[in-house]
Amino acid sequence: MTYDESRPGAADQLAAIATAPDLSRPASARERAAGLATLAVLYAGLVVAMECDLPRPAGIAVFVAALALLLAWNNHHDGAARRRPQTRTENAARFAAVCLLALPGVDLIFGEGPDTLVAHLVAAAVPTAAAAVYLVLRWKR
Repeated sequence: MTYDESRPGAADQLAAIATAPDLSRPASARERAAGLATLAVLYAGLVVAMECDLPRPAGIAVFVAALALLLAWNNHHDGAARRRPQTRTENAARFAAVCLLALPGVDLIFGEGPDTLVAHLVAAAVPTAAAAVYLVLRWKR
């Protein structure tokens, strides 16, 4: 800007501030309810699928569906307009959730691993907990 150009007035500056996006907008109640429902479906679906000793194609389908749930939330937060960028902690939590899905995935796809209910509950809880950490971190601001 050169000195001979007119500067915007105070009213114009306040109007520009008012129209700026609010990046600290918290998640809506609807988004939080959808996130909790996703976590419940993820956990219950993984436990039930591991307990049923599904054939390999069905196990692969359950694994892909669980992966799709996690990636859908990642995509939602990456593409959401007027939301703050991801922090390092959030990136680590969402990466961990996807990677830790391999714990129940080994049982679902290959049928290997302990066949006890406790082992299935723990294997499903680990990626679900990582996904919960990610969602809560995204909701808090």
